[in-house]
Amino acid sequence: MASQELTVAEQELTDFKLRLSGQVSSPVPATLEKAFYELVVEEKVVKSGEQPLGVAVQPGAPAQFEIQQSSRYVASALELEAMSARGGALLAAIRGKVLARVGKKTVELPFARSREIRVPRLPQLKLHELDAARYSADEANVIFYLGVVNPNPFSIRLSGLSYAVSVGGKQVSQGELGKGERVSPSATGVFEAQVSINQETYGPEVGKLIKALVLPYEVKGELNGELFQQPYELKGEIKLNVSK
Repeated sequence: MASQELTVAEQELTDFKLRLSGQVSSPVPATLEKAFYELVVEEKVVKSGEQPLGVAVQPGAPAQFEIQQSSRYVASALELEAMSARGGALLAAIRGKVLARVGKKTVELPFARSREIRVPRLPQLKLHELDAARYSADEANVIFYLGVVNPNPFSIRLSGLSYAVSVGGKQVSQGELGKGERVSPSATGVFEAQVSINQETYGPEVGKLIKALVLPYEVKGELNGELFQQPYELKGEIKLNVSK
């Protein structure tokens, strides 16, 4: 066994895939027939089996083989929440042996590599930015830029980001954003919720509300994805700029 390397091939909020790459050298022609493997997570064997290889090894030319196996961190929303709160990393490994045919003989080549994998952390929602303007004495428009913060070194997929916007104590808009969207690793995905404040959405007292130029707001909703449902609530004041 000339070399071994264990890498994280894929990672999500609920599962991960490891790739063990190895090189075998031989002074005589040989064939790597198959590999027996175990996937070990936190010192527990979570999966085992065998994989056919069929890789030829020529003298002076190392041949490469590869084993990929996946496992889940968690199986429920409660487990995901607990792991996210704990933080840190877990230790995972792929170990086993390659069976090589050399003439009429079978040679066993053991392999084993381990590495730490950073545990997943739940995304968070924040108000990334707010833009508002008054268009007339009884009409204003507000854009809430809702930021989904992904603290993980891998992308996450959203099932949806629901929102309900109240201004001056009355709900003026609701909807859902980001369905099926992905947020890049260690990044913030920004989603726009546009809200019109007028007689249709607020009522006949909208003129009095807008005249104040400072409007209290509340945005409530839920950030959803695989195995997580996170309610959120944002409060603050909208300061209107007069549109020219």
